[in-house]
Amino acid sequence: MQKAALIALQKASASLLYPSETDEPFEAFSWGKANGDLSAAKARELAGARPDEAVKEVTLGDFFKNLTSDEVENADKYQALLKVVNEQLSGVKVFRFGDVELAIYLVGKTKEGEWAGLKTKAVET
Repeated sequence: MQKAALIALQKASASLLYPSETDEPFEAFSWGKANGDLSAAKARELAGARPDEAVKEVTLGDFFKNLTSDEVENADKYQALLKVVNEQLSGVKVFRFGDVELAIYLVGKTKEGEWAGLKTKAVET
């Protein structure tokens, strides 16, 4: 597990909640050695999502778009979080598992070649 990246991600997200019908915290995670590209199917397996669960991949920019606009409370903290994500991870992808109750994973490769990132939850009805 690449501790420096996880510590940096957790520290940058510590005071933030992902806004939805249930505001949820972020949690840093590691999936171990990164082998090949991270497809939605591979992310589903590593996240432990059900095989029949809906998955949608969105860009990192789309994920942060509504969080970093000037009208959003804590926009500066989300901008700082985005900076840390880009500094600590390469090739970041965002996967949203589920339809109403979502598990959201921001996943990229650490400098040491491991899959790591942040996960959170959302409820969208």
